[in-house]
Amino acid sequence: MMERQDNMGKQFKRVAATKENIENAYLDALVSGKIGKITVKEVCERASVNRTTFYKYYKDADHLGLMARQHLLDYMEKTLLETIPEDYADCYEFISQIILTIYRDRRVSRFPFLYREEDFRIQADQIINKHYLYHKFGAKMSEDEWIRVTFCKCGIMGLIEKWIDDGMAISPEKIANQVISLSKSIKS
Repeated sequence: MMERQDNMGKQFKRVAATKENIENAYLDALVSGKIGKITVKEVCERASVNRTTFYKYYKDADHLGLMARQHLLDYMEKTLLETIPEDYADCYEFISQIILTIYRDRRVSRFPFLYREEDFRIQADQIINKHYLYHKFGAKMSEDEWIRVTFCKCGIMGLIEKWIDDGMAISPEKIANQVISLSKSIKS
């Protein structure tokens, strides 16, 4: 009985690894700047799997896209929860940790590219609002807080996207320190 459970555990891990590989191949194709629809053939080539394996887990490329985006959002939420300072007061530490996480984690570094998509951005904003902004500012921000927070959030996303496009040549610590410095000057 124990051997059967052990085999099931190994099979579960293989399936999870295969699905993650396929989803990563899809996300890599998506952020590579490819024009046009991503095909099953392209994903299979990138993931080094055959079409039978692909169709075992996904109906088509659109279904894969939905699943890959949702899994990335779930992963981002988990990462965000691990990153937020316990007292919610130090948003500068929070920004630094997000930038460092993007630098270190290949999956997270795709986030700014997907943030361009309206549906993905709405879901991502809901996660950020739920786990950070509501705790820091309450359910309703003043108009001044909303303007400052929205300006900073959009500016930071644009900066991070450009930083990734340019190959992350500037250290994440320098980017974070500059963002923090700018954020403090806006708050004053």
